[in-house]
Amino acid sequence: MKKMNNKGFSLVELIVVVLIMAIIAVALAPQVMKWVENSRKSNDIENYNALVGAANVAGTDENVLKDATVKSAAGATITFAPGGTSINSAALAAAMKKTLPDLNADGSQSNKIKVESSWDGGNTSFEINVKLASDGTGIVVSKVAGKFPVKNFS
Repeated sequence: MKKMNNKGFSLVELIVVVLIMAIIAVALAPQVMKWVENSRKSNDIENYNALVGAANVAGTDENVLKDATVKSAAGATITFAPGGTSINSAALAAAMKKTLPDLNADGSQSNKIKVESSWDGGNTSFEINVKLASDGTGIVVSKVAGKFPVKNFS
């Protein structure tokens, strides 16, 4: 009688492998979700830093230094939120557009400059205040409000 040479897996072996994979997936799911959230936070902070840097560079533009909203006590405000980025100074928005091409000409957010996530118990948003420096040679950029765990730029 010819002996059968079975080279496949039995049903029990396949079920055991599937169960092991399911256990590993359940154990790793929370960690993967943390990684995803951390990457979103990192992206938000990167976008924040890009806007702060662009505002600092824009401060060398003569049109920005002449802008009344920057010279006023309140200064110009850049708001960065899930609803969009807004800059209440046309001169500042135009100067930042030169430094940061991903920013729309009107100061609104592009697809690249946006808030990716909602974290710390609410919608991520912040404001950056831009004022004329006391010596009149540049601008001072400072964080007004927000939930970003980054240093204050003042």
